[in-house]
Amino acid sequence: MCELDILHDSLYQFCPELHLKRLNSLTLACHALLDCKTLTLTELGRNLPTKARTKHNIKRIDRLLGNRHL
Repeated sequence: MCELDILHDSLYQFCPELHLKRLNSLTLACHALLDCKTLTLTELGRNLPTKARTKHNIKRIDRLLGNRHL
């Protein structure tokens, strides 16, 4: 978990224009990426560490990957 904290702090410090919601979604996606077995949109959504339903997590990853501001 230490790696994710370092990533979050570094992005927060060196990319101040990055919106906080985007930063949190990006950090959650990195956390899901460390846990999943395959690199697919649905697998990332299924492995998001949130209390939301799987459908909403997949939609969240889809929005993150389609975001042009990143």
